Amino acid sequence: MTTSTSFRPLVRVLATGAAALAVASTAFAHALPVSRDPAPDTEVAAPAQVTIRFSEPLEPAFSKIVVDDAAGKPVGAGPSAVDANDRKTMHAPLASPLVAGRYTVHWNAVATDGHRTHGDYGFAVK
Repeated sequence: MTTSTSFRPLVRVLATGAAALAVASTAFAHALPVSRDPAPDTEVAAPAQVTIRFSEPLEPAFSKIVVDDAAGKPVGAGPSAVDANDRKTMHAPLASPLVAGRYTVHWNAVATDGHRTHGDYGFAVK
């Protein structure tokens, strides 16, 4: 047996391990925002709701959006919900009409694989 032949099993093992890691990392992806309406750091007319679309399907029981005014008071018109027709999208209805000012969106998302992510962003109402 030559030296190059003795390395073949090792190369196969390393290649198989790398492929398994690549598959595992995609299987355990985190749900991250892909789009937000209103978008972060924008000034908009008073919206009726906040909508966030995520990269992964969400677990409705553990995912939520809360919107606060500048004083930290929630301005929701009801609980947020994952869209029944698109489990990657979550909506939060807002009190109508929102007054001019700055608002902060707080979101928690739990993907169907159990991974939890969260974040905040702000927008302003004209």
